Amino acid sequence: MRAAMHLFGERSLTLVAALFDNGTAAARAAGSLQRQQRGERCPVLVVEPNDPRLGRKMTPEPTGLWHTLLRSHARLAVMGVAAGALIGAVLVAGDWDVANAAPGLTIVTAMAYGLLVGLLLAGLRAWGPDRGRVIHCVRDATARGRWAVVAHPRSAEEAESARQALAREGGDIVSGDG
Repeated sequence: MRAAMHLFGERSLTLVAALFDNGTAAARAAGSLQRQQRGERCPVLVVEPNDPRLGRKMTPEPTGLWHTLLRSHARLAVMGVAAGALIGAVLVAGDWDVANAAPGLTIVTAMAYGLLVGLLLAGLRAWGPDRGRVIHCVRDATARGRWAVVAHPRSAEEAESARQALAREGGDIVSGDG
């Protein structure tokens, strides 16, 4: 997980949430999850029905998100251009007639495609489809009067631990990876 963090400005790259029917159960589960954590603590927040601070609770690191956008796009764009240049050079060196007819254009075109792929991958990661699913489920549930406990784990181990703790408290678990 450490190597992936170089692309991202956020400390937490996933969400784990549990849905509850009342505030008492949600507060009990949040307290239980906070007590069980050791070492570095992952943020645990309670979302009430129709909570006006829902967005802030689901994404508590707005500056980290901007750093993620900038860092991932810059680095993956450079990596894409480099990969494109390498692919273009391989095409030219591979004695392909079309590539040999315009070797410079072949390499520049491959670099442009590499740039595009790098930016698309960065956008996909920044969009966070795993988070989107959790946010959608929590938003729908709280609009229907349910309560949610949202954890922002910083590692796979913290995420699994949060899932288990919230399940023990009787919550309906929603997480980005299943």
